[in-house]
Amino acid sequence: MINNLYIKDFALIENLTLDLSSGLNIVIGETGSGKSMIIDALIIIFGGRASSDYVRRGASKAIIEVNLTINGSDFGEILKEPEIEFDNELIIRREISAKGNTRNFINDTPVNLNLIKSIGDLFIDFHGQHDHQSLLNPANQIDIFDKSAGLEQILNSYRILYLELKSEVAKFNHLVEKEQSLKDKLEIQKFKFDEINKVNPLVNEDNHLYAELKLLENSEIRFSLSSELYDLLYDSELSVLNNLAKANDILNKLGDIDNTFNEFQNEINSSLISIKEISQFSNSYKSSIVFNPEKIEEIRLRLLQLKGLQKKYGSIEKILEMREELENEIILAENFDDEKKKFIKRINELKSYIFIEAKKIEELRTDYSNIFSRSIESGLYNLGINNAKFEVRISRLAGDDISDKSLVVNDEEKSIQLLSNGINNVEFYLSTNLGEDVKPLKQVASGGEISRIMLTIKNILAEKDNISCLVFDEIDTGVSGRIAGMVASAMSELAKYHQIIAISHLPQIAAKSDKLILVHKFEDDTKTYSEAKILSNSEKITEIAKMMSGNEITAASIENAEQLLKN
Repeated sequence: MINNLYIKDFALIENLTLDLSSGLNIVIGETGSGKSMIIDALIIIFGGRASSDYVRRGASKAIIEVNLTINGSDFGEILKEPEIEFDNELIIRREISAKGNTRNFINDTPVNLNLIKSIGDLFIDFHGQHDHQSLLNPANQIDIFDKSAGLEQILNSYRILYLELKSEVAKFNHLVEKEQSLKDKLEIQKFKFDEINKVNPLVNEDNHLYAELKLLENSEIRFSLSSELYDLLYDSELSVLNNLAKANDILNKLGDIDNTFNEFQNEINSSLISIKEISQFSNSYKSSIVFNPEKIEEIRLRLLQLKGLQKKYGSIEKILEMREELENEIILAENFDDEKKKFIKRINELKSYIFIEAKKIEELRTDYSNIFSRSIESGLYNLGINNAKFEVRISRLAGDDISDKSLVVNDEEKSIQLLSNGINNVEFYLSTNLGEDVKPLKQVASGGEISRIMLTIKNILAEKDNISCLVFDEIDTGVSGRIAGMVASAMSELAKYHQIIAISHLPQIAAKSDKLILVHKFEDDTKTYSEAKILSNSEKITEIAKMMSGNEITAASIENAEQLLKN
């Protein structure tokens, strides 16, 4: 739940702190007082779009902060990677600068906005006027129905298969598009492939050949220099080896006289060993040198072949990559029918398996539809719609309505469209008057009825829904009189399962509140301010009396307010 909401320099709010309760928190106030700013602040703190327009005039930044009590098992995985420590409590803060920049923190640790959005998705649910209208859209009705039926797990498994099928269909379509193009280019591809194979380059072959050619072209120089080196080090009378041997004899004689020369004995012995090794290598190297003009010419011709390919197709590495691609395309072009058969077989296997899963989902929907309909009718009865008749109509997308023929299965000689959530359309039908036939919800429901249907659905979902906090922006639209009391009772029932924060204009709902928050606007000489206050019991009576009779408070309105609270 939200324990505390702090707002500073946000729109008309200069400084506001609200301590909220776990039950029903109702926000009241005159039109234009700034009630919606509290909702806007909540939307932003849980990941909504923030802009510099929200920063109070003259302030450098706006700050919104909430203190939450959460279930650690639900949020532990999300907070694991950023290494945010928490003990079932989170403090989320967003700062919006007048320049438009934002900074986001969780428990004083800087975080990105996506993390806050992820927390918001698990923690809080917002319902405003647009949500009421979204209920009229059949595309949203199926999601509401499936959630109430508890089909999330089987639908997630289905969607994995569905996405795999879409991927295979996309690959197949790409293959078909590619078929004619490859066949048209087949002769050119074969020519290029044969041209490369005729030369048959090897990995890094050109570099190896250049190195070998360099050695062969310099055979005479290598022979001459290695011979000279051998003579200088070993084979002449004045060779380095002979001179070192003489130096060694002198060093030994000096060492016999003065032992300070003995420490150089190891160095001169090491030099003698090194000279012998170099001499032996020089002599062996000289003997291995081959004079082969034919080989030189052979390498030069081979390099010319490689250069010809490189000039047309790039480096050896690119040529080898091209050869592999050409080979695959030639094989594909010559075996398109086999490749298509493989794809078709795989696609049909997937379709068969997916259709089995889709029919399981359809059966679960059908079994639950009457339960859901009776629950809605019961909820609407409790909210003053006595003769409501509600139906969930489940159909299949077939015939002319099919939009994607590549995702079609056949059932009893009928073509059925596979959808991302099964094979069904789900639409809500309603009649609110005795004797009238049910019609699509969008054709018959008034604003007040939509609000009550939404509230009924939320009550049905309450025990299944893990969302901690529900925010309602004027869910009481179109409701008054006796019905308002019923709506208030339904909201009070819902508050047993969720923390609720709601804007309302109805005294009946205000009377049910665990905390009643009054928002009012005032002006000084230069600025306009909005403030919010949690009302005491006596203040609560006064404000409810105003809501019942207007700003003129009478003894009768006070008595009515007290009676409403008592009831």
